[in-house]
Amino acid sequence: MIEYLPTLLLLCLLISAVFLIRLILEMPESIGSKSSEITHEVRQVSDVLNDIADQINDALGLVANTPLTQTASSPMESILSGLISSVLTPKPHGPQESQDRQVHEIDITPPSETENQSA
Repeated sequence: MIEYLPTLLLLCLLISAVFLIRLILEMPESIGSKSSEITHEVRQVSDVLNDIADQINDALGLVANTPLTQTASSPMESILSGLISSVLTPKPHGPQESQDRQVHEIDITPPSETENQSA
């Protein structure tokens, strides 16, 4: 009985491979008829997403009460705008706290001769 099991499994694989090949050969026909429907659905979804994005953008503009900034259309443009903004508004280096220090005056009077001889 166990000897028949591999044969039965191979027969099942063969049958499933035949059905798979048949489905793959019929696929281009079904894709061609459904591609226009898919394109139409994607356009509808894109229009809905654009409307939602416009409404969110308008709502954020009202909340912030600031002029809307335009986002960069390419990575190079965003990098360039970041560099320009950092050049126009440089950040200070190090702490900007003023430190009050004690000033020591230098005594430049020559020592008297009696002090030099006692040493």
